[in-house]
Amino acid sequence: MSDKEAEKSMSESLTYEEAIAYIHGRYRFRIKLGLERMRYLLEKLGNPHRQFPVVHVAGTNGKGSTVMMLSAVLRKAGYKVGRYTSPHLTSYCERMVVDEKNIPPERVAALVTRVKPVVEAADGLPEIGAATEFEFGTLLAFSFFAEEKVDIAVIEVGMGGRLDATNVVDPLVCAIAPVGLEHREYLGDTLTAIAREKAGIIKEKRPVVSGLQEPEALAVLAETAAKTGAPFYRVGQEIRFRLQRADLTGTYLDLQWKEEPVIPVRVNLLGSHQAANAAIVFGVLQLLREEGFAWRQEDLLTGLHEVRWPGRLELISGNPSFLLDGAHNPHACKILARGLEELYPGAKLTAVIGVQENRPVEEMAGILAPKLRKVYATRLPHFNTALPSRVAAAFRRHGIAAVEIDDPLQAVGLAKSEETRNGSLSSPAPSAEREAYFGPSPSVERESSPVSHLVLITGSFYLLGEVRPHLLPGP
Repeated sequence: MSDKEAEKSMSESLTYEEAIAYIHGRYRFRIKLGLERMRYLLEKLGNPHRQFPVVHVAGTNGKGSTVMMLSAVLRKAGYKVGRYTSPHLTSYCERMVVDEKNIPPERVAALVTRVKPVVEAADGLPEIGAATEFEFGTLLAFSFFAEEKVDIAVIEVGMGGRLDATNVVDPLVCAIAPVGLEHREYLGDTLTAIAREKAGIIKEKRPVVSGLQEPEALAVLAETAAKTGAPFYRVGQEIRFRLQRADLTGTYLDLQWKEEPVIPVRVNLLGSHQAANAAIVFGVLQLLREEGFAWRQEDLLTGLHEVRWPGRLELISGNPSFLLDGAHNPHACKILARGLEELYPGAKLTAVIGVQENRPVEEMAGILAPKLRKVYATRLPHFNTALPSRVAAAFRRHGIAAVEIDDPLQAVGLAKSEETRNGSLSSPAPSAEREAYFGPSPSVERESSPVSHLVLITGSFYLLGEVRPHLLPGP
């Protein structure tokens, strides 16, 4: 590049704020599933996605937790790990992480400045078309990881799998967390149809790990693996776990790979569902070891013990305390309801809830209503928000008192005041035994110390991202 060209390039460099506005501005192209555009654009950028090994993770719920746990263990094992997840909570920089450090804002600006002309040159080509917001972000992530020369990247699917923008990678291993009904307007109306889309990340002869699945979803995944010659490993079969207890200190379980010795671990994430996610991670690690990514048991124990994943049954202690969970579809609401019963059995909570308009709000309300006594229904900081009146009406049909408050922070403030006037919650002794996946079924133990007042905030990650910075303790 000549000095004149370099000077011209610098003069056209975007600020971080301009870069973020540009990324979000591409939302006007909506969602367009397909891979040809991504392949074209990546080739123009030098195919950065081929410059590092990948683990590819799909699923309806649990894929983010799986990505976080796997990244944590690999980093403890000494690898430089890239991580791509979505959505973010507070900052777009949270989507692209290397060694637990978010991409710096100035790097986002530099990458957008470089990728933007390539994408815009293709916008006007009828055979290529305009890149969507998620496609553009995925181009940035692949470019960032290539520039950083990561040892391995753990990539979360955005939506579905088969036609998702991330499905241009050739992974060492792919993993599919539990499949549920979601994005029906894009992926299909049945579990079988959605599982078929998730199974699209399975590559020829590349091993795949499946989490716990409904029978019809498991059948699709197994059939796809067989057709592609992909070795297929299942949680509950080759990878076994037994839940020991799930309480406010974390999730405790035993892990076993095939007939090898059992390893007891603690996962620093709340909810018994994290035991099955940890089992997926354990299986992926075993297969990565066969690909030359060595790790020690100590790395597994420490990585799981220290992992963090904001906005997923995240407890922010205080008076009142806040429990944040991005339960944005019926499958996630069922997991949340089960987690609430484990952590606060019998309790009826005050909740602040904001949901996207395209979600089955009424179905979600039916799942959560038995755990709630009052709802503050609010708007999201997003154009596609369900009106508070719709959310409130959905809960009132189940006999739950509901108040409509447009402003999310005001809704949180009112819920906080309401809960402060009420008595404390407690997590009493264990209840009935729960299913386990080898050996006798253990009891799920819980903390017995009282938790003074609790407000649940749920429904959408957009809501959590808006209010979470105001709930965290100061420096």
